[in-house]
Amino acid sequence: MNSEFHDEDQTGFTDKRQLELAVETAQKTTGAATRGRSSTVLNSAYQAIEDARELSLSQELAALDDPEFVQQQQQLLDACQHQLDEFQK
Repeated sequence: MNSEFHDEDQTGFTDKRQLELAVETAQKTTGAATRGRSSTVLNSAYQAIEDARELSLSQELAALDDPEFVQQQQQLLDACQHQLDEFQK
């Protein structure tokens, strides 16, 4: 299938999956940072959250017209951010 519709549909799936993977990475890195005492892992967790947030604001995801999905992923990132902030106190 080489129709334009198919290509758009496939791209949309890929963009959503990329965001899911970025959020999963942020969650796992956050978990590792709060279990350990490494400032390097802590900084990596904050960077993973920032990278996933940037991806969640991409024009490609906005074009998918699925704001609930993006909002859910952003809430997961907010939870990671909160966990890291509390850990640093």
